[in-house]
Amino acid sequence: MSDLDVKFEEYVRKQGLANPGQSILVAISGGVDSMVLLDLFARIRRPWKLRIALAHVNHGLRGVESDGDEEFVRMKAAHYDLPFYRTKVDTLSFASQEKLTKQEAARELRYAFFEETRKTIVADVVATAHQANDNAETILLNLVRGTGLRGLAGIPVKRDNIIRPLHFAYRANIEEYAKEHSIDFRTDSSNSSLEYKRNLMRLQIIPSMESVFGPDILPSINRVSSTVRLFAASLETQVHERYELMVKSSGNGDVQVSLLLLHSEPSFMQEEIVLSLLRKLKLEASTKKVGAIIALGESTTGSRLDLGKGHAIYRDRERLLVTKETQTHIQQQTLGLGQHCELGMFRFSVGMPEPVPSILHRTFAHALVDANKLEPPLLLRGWRSGDWFMPLGLPHKKKLSDFFIDEKVPLHEKHAIPVFESHGNIVWVCGKRVDDRFKVTAQTRSVVRLEYSREQE
Repeated sequence: MSDLDVKFEEYVRKQGLANPGQSILVAISGGVDSMVLLDLFARIRRPWKLRIALAHVNHGLRGVESDGDEEFVRMKAAHYDLPFYRTKVDTLSFASQEKLTKQEAARELRYAFFEETRKTIVADVVATAHQANDNAETILLNLVRGTGLRGLAGIPVKRDNIIRPLHFAYRANIEEYAKEHSIDFRTDSSNSSLEYKRNLMRLQIIPSMESVFGPDILPSINRVSSTVRLFAASLETQVHERYELMVKSSGNGDVQVSLLLLHSEPSFMQEEIVLSLLRKLKLEASTKKVGAIIALGESTTGSRLDLGKGHAIYRDRERLLVTKETQTHIQQQTLGLGQHCELGMFRFSVGMPEPVPSILHRTFAHALVDANKLEPPLLLRGWRSGDWFMPLGLPHKKKLSDFFIDEKVPLHEKHAIPVFESHGNIVWVCGKRVDDRFKVTAQTRSVVRLEYSREQE
C-alpha cells in the first residue's frame, strides 16, 4: 500500500511549508495531481487545525471540456465542504494583447488569480500540485533552453507565498495513491498533444532516456537539482548584490543597465545578471537571448533588440535601456485658446490669456508663454526629423535631435515627445523647454498656460 500520506505530512513539516493553524489556498485543476493534493491536505486538516480553500481557473482553451473541469472541481469542493473560488479568463485574448504564448498567458493569469484570492481570504500560502516528474521535466527543458544555473535548480519547493508539497512525490506514487483511495480526477486532453514541448519531453524524450539509462534517470536528475539549488542560492546572493549596483529603474518604468559595471564582471556573472533582468521583467530567458543582449552592449548606440511581450532593449551610450514599447504616435491636432484634447496616452490643453503671475513656475507638466507672441490656433504634433527651435536661454537655432542628445533623452522616447507650434514655429517642446522667442519678459502683459501630461503604463 502507498504511504504517500505519511511522507506528505513529514515533508510538509520538514520543509516548513505549512504550520498548524494556518490558512491554505489549494490550487486545483481537477487533474490527478491536484486532486491527490486536496485529499492529502483534507486528511491533515483537523489534526493540524488547517483552514483550507480551493481556487480554480477556467482558461477557456478547451471549450466544453474546460467548463466540465470547473464543474467537477466545484462538486468536489462541496464534497469536502470547502470554500471554492473560481474565475474564467480569456487566455487567447490576453496572450495576443501581451504577446505571450498560450502557456505563458495561462500561467500569468492563473498565478495572478491565486495571489488575488489569497489576499482576499487572507490565506498564508498557495499550494500547487507540482511533483517530482514536473521538476525533472522542467530541468531538462531549462537545460535545452539554456536558462543558466538557476534553471537547473528546477521548480522551487517554496517561493514567496507559493508552496509545492508534492515536490518529493513521483507521478507513479500519486497515481497509485489515487487508485487505492478511489480518487476521481479529470484528464486534460491537451496533455497528449505533442504540440507542446513539455508533453514531448514527458511522452517521448524521457521514456527514451529511461530505456537507455534505466528507470532511475529522473531521481538522478532531481538529486542533482537539489545540489544545484544549494549552490544557486549562494550564487543568487552575489548576483543580487551586483544587480542592485548596476541595474536601476526609472520613474517611467524603464530599466537601465550600466555597461561599465556589467563589462567589469566575468562572463558567467554577466550572463546571470542578464538572466535576472529577464526574470524580473517576466520575459523568456534563454541562452540565445542572453547572448544577444550581451552582444548588444558591444554594438553602436541606437542598436535595438526585441525582447518580446512588448519590451525592447537599446544600446544608449554607456548603458542598456529596457523599455516597454507602446503606440506613441501623436496625431496632428489644432487647439485654440481655452481648448483641450486627449490623444492616446497624452493629455493637452491651451489656456486662455491670463495676467502674468508674480512668480513664474515652470514644470514638466506646463509652460507659460507670452500670449501676444502666439498666433492661435496652435498646432499640436509629434517631433519630426529636421525640427529646430531656439531653446530658452539660447537665442540661436538648435536642432531638436541635438537638443535631445544634450538632454540625454533615450532614443526610443524621441518620437513620443510632442511639440506645440505657432505659425510654423515651435513654441514648447512638451515637458522639456520653451522656445526663447515665446518666453515671458518684463514687457509681457498676459500669458497663456500650455499643459501636458502622459499617462503612465
